[in-house]
Amino acid sequence: MFGPIRLFLGAFAALLVTQASPLEKRASRTTPPAGAVVVKNPAASGQFSTVQAAINSLPNDSSARTIFIFPGTYSEQVSITRLGPTTILGSTTDTTSYTSNSVTITHSLSAAAAGSDDLSGTLRVHKDNFAVYNINVRNTFGVGSQALALSSYGTNVGYYGCAFFGHQDTVLANQGNQYFGVSYIEGTVDFIFGQHARVFFQRNVIASVDAGTITADGPTSATDASLFVINHSTITTSSAATSALTGKVFLGRPWTQWAKVAFTSCALGAHINGAGWEIWSTATPNTADVTFAEFANTGAGAAGTRASFSEKLSSNAGFTAADVLGSNWTSWVDQAYV
Repeated sequence: MFGPIRLFLGAFAALLVTQASPLEKRASRTTPPAGAVVVKNPAASGQFSTVQAAINSLPNDSSARTIFIFPGTYSEQVSITRLGPTTILGSTTDTTSYTSNSVTITHSLSAAAAGSDDLSGTLRVHKDNFAVYNINVRNTFGVGSQALALSSYGTNVGYYGCAFFGHQDTVLANQGNQYFGVSYIEGTVDFIFGQHARVFFQRNVIASVDAGTITADGPTSATDASLFVINHSTITTSSAATSALTGKVFLGRPWTQWAKVAFTSCALGAHINGAGWEIWSTATPNTADVTFAEFANTGAGAAGTRASFSEKLSSNAGFTAADVLGSNWTSWVDQAYV
């Protein structure tokens, strides 16, 4: 459906090491590295005024390519499917965090209007070997429908120092091995969700805007390898919340009965309900075969009598980055964001 997908681990790893990325220059990245395709609005000669135009200029081959985006708000929907390893760099004065990001891609589209969750995404990634640094991504549709900031399909895909804003279904991580490092994710209902991906979230800030559930995993069978692990992250409320959320947010609910989610070594705010986890619905609880696990969490939200279909673990065995992403994970995950 999205064309042939190939693995280019060697080229991708080399790209991460040799480009002007946070690996070698973490403090600031305000000028494009040599050879990068440049996005700036207004654009000068040889530059592109939209992110999609820059992406469309890249050859659909196995070559490794980089796009650099100057500060600004880019109102567009972006889709990327090219074969070769691809990196997008946002201009920032501090690559070590999302807090100084100066590039925002924004769009407003609901899944109801688009025809599917994926088609509503502000940033749609359908490729392997892809990395994004220091970009804010927003879907501003708001209440009333699923409306994705990010739709991510692919393996060896990394998001570093990024921020994703939405309401319902903010981030779809739907297939392949994916990594979110030192990023921010905001929403209300099922705002981290997917069906077939193995995803490791490391040192993220995950913020709720209103009462709801953070995760919704939906493997389609008992043999589906889908797994979300959120590690060393801060689970909090958003500054955009308009009411007190104490006890009104759940760590997750099972989209299907084989859902697998773990929160490990996280700081849980008081907005997390004492039960921790919620059923899908009264008519369809979906709790028969779930794995909802916690290990070494702290904070007010870590206390309480947890739901009977969840468990608190004595170790994080089975939920480390290597467990989730495979033994080769250090070859494609930027280690500056671990």
